Amino acid sequence: MIIGASHGGVQAAASLRQGGWDGAVRLFSAEDALPYHRPPLSKAFLAGEKTEDQILLRGEAFYRDSDIDFRRGEPVLRLDAAQRTIETGTGNYGYDKLILATGSRARRLPVDGANLAGIVTLRSLHDARLIRPALEKAGSVVIVGGGFIGLEIASTAAKAGKTTTVVEAQDRLLARALPAAMSDFLRDYHRMKGVTFHFGASVAAFEGEAGRARAVTLADGQRIAADLIVVGVGGEANIDLASQAGLEIDAGGVRVDDKGRTSNADIYAIGDVAAAHNPHAGARLRLESVQNAVDQARMAAADICGAATPAAPVPWFWTDQYDLKVQMAGLSRAGTTRLMRGDPDDGAFTLLELDGDRLVAAHSINRAADHMAARKLIAAGTPLAIDEARDATIALAKAVVRADA
Repeated sequence: MIIGASHGGVQAAASLRQGGWDGAVRLFSAEDALPYHRPPLSKAFLAGEKTEDQILLRGEAFYRDSDIDFRRGEPVLRLDAAQRTIETGTGNYGYDKLILATGSRARRLPVDGANLAGIVTLRSLHDARLIRPALEKAGSVVIVGGGFIGLEIASTAAKAGKTTTVVEAQDRLLARALPAAMSDFLRDYHRMKGVTFHFGASVAAFEGEAGRARAVTLADGQRIAADLIVVGVGGEANIDLASQAGLEIDAGGVRVDDKGRTSNADIYAIGDVAAAHNPHAGARLRLESVQNAVDQARMAAADICGAATPAAPVPWFWTDQYDLKVQMAGLSRAGTTRLMRGDPDDGAFTLLELDGDRLVAAHSINRAADHMAARKLIAAGTPLAIDEARDATIALAKAVVRADA
């Protein structure tokens, strides 16, 4: 039984079949749509460059041919861990093993006017269906939040010729994910494309007219008029079912071990909802990324099928903004030595983070080969030859300390 049919849930179903699970596989989705890729929602889909059919994870035939009982538009209402049953609007279903892939929901701002029409969040295809026509009609867009989704929407809006403003509470973009040099580059690039930023700014209220939002009022009194307001201030794990079932909650998510098992041996949690110990961070945390959801799905399915589970992979992320492909490997942290490969003025460079001569994180813009090499180097703990690693004319994969040196 799998609850949630995004990247993690669909991968779990596929991996169970690939791993030899010959029992029933039921995949429950609260959404009335075939499972789809989420990253394009803020980019190609929002821009009208891709259709719904073009962003599907799998065609409908996949579920039929794989003997996966896909329950579209059937949210799970209750989880009884003691009885090993779930309840939906159509009845009760028993399970042997259960995978929670319930994801996360958009965080809301607790300010006046937050429920006005014209204020939207983007987490689902349903959201994107509403935003796309609104964006087409809008002359001005205000985005609250300078994270990945906020900046991707800013890129899409600016490319469409909209007057685009980003309001960010921190003093720089993506402060928890990127070093300052990368944040500054992205800020300057967006400004070059016409985006206006307000840093260190918090929303005091949304102003409306005839029930529709027309402006954002900041805590310092500034008023920013907008035809469309998008709030992208992070997500909260959907832990309601887990809490109801008495599962242990930690770090904002469902606590799991290195195989994805929760405090109940028959229940697993994967993706945005799972709080796992990450050896690369040295802490328990939730990672909201496609890569993490897919990797944890494979791990949980392998354990259910009685197979060996792989070691935790190096976390990696990406975001596309304008003509920039931003790729991150590892997790940024304080106290590292930082080396720049390439020249930011050329629009293609990599910032390396090292602990001694070991690579712990790499942040690349338009240098995909560096990103791929960095993932392998971080996983292997291979010592780098510092001078060679700094030289962008030398392949990063070859900038290592040789055994005969």
